[in-house]
Amino acid sequence: MSYKLIYLARRAATVSREDWPRTWKSHAIFASKFPVLEAEIRWLRYCNRLDQPMLDGQPIDLPMLSTDHDGVAIAGSPTLEGISGAGFTPEDRELIDEDERRVFDMLTPNFTFFTQETLLKDGKLGEAALYHFIPRAEGLDREEFTARYRDQHGDAARSLVDAIPGLSRAALNHPVNDPLPLFPFDGISEFWFASAEDAVRAIANKAFDPLANDLGGIGDLNRSLAMLTTVYHRWPKD
Repeated sequence: MSYKLIYLARRAATVSREDWPRTWKSHAIFASKFPVLEAEIRWLRYCNRLDQPMLDGQPIDLPMLSTDHDGVAIAGSPTLEGISGAGFTPEDRELIDEDERRVFDMLTPNFTFFTQETLLKDGKLGEAALYHFIPRAEGLDREEFTARYRDQHGDAARSLVDAIPGLSRAALNHPVNDPLPLFPFDGISEFWFASAEDAVRAIANKAFDPLANDLGGIGDLNRSLAMLTTVYHRWPKD
């Protein structure tokens, strides 16, 4: 069994959009100095929001994509404790919080999900990723949503993702921590592509519409958030 950390980041008011990727990466470098994290995290990607999607050398408007946040971080660990920061001393936590205030608009526990995954398609983490953060539909409790998202939607999605050109890896992620008041998402999907253009082409060609249609009965798509990103920082580097 493995776990992931996924967070939906927004930069601090003092950080410009241009400076954001470098500032964000500097936080990763700072956090890597704490042995409790470096020992337990097996891989990490900082995925920066793609501001201007391009297709065949021309800009393209994809209004279904959100620009409300700046990036998504995702990391894997064999244990929940390894990514939850449970091993931090109070002194370490204070140092981490100080650096987070420099980088983000709020402390990361407010927007961090700890998840387990349902794999739809195994393969490499590419250079671009489409994330979809999904709240459950009204009338469903969290347990029912997770079961239907994992099993019913997961079964349907496996056949659908195989038909998406350029898709290298896909997974559904299920939060194991309590719901976050400011980010009330109950499922997080990730779709990886070798390049941003592959991802843009898939979105523009409505390759994800069947997946959205299948989600309609269990997810509140009007409150969902989709973001297209490219990898800015990775660990290990290979």
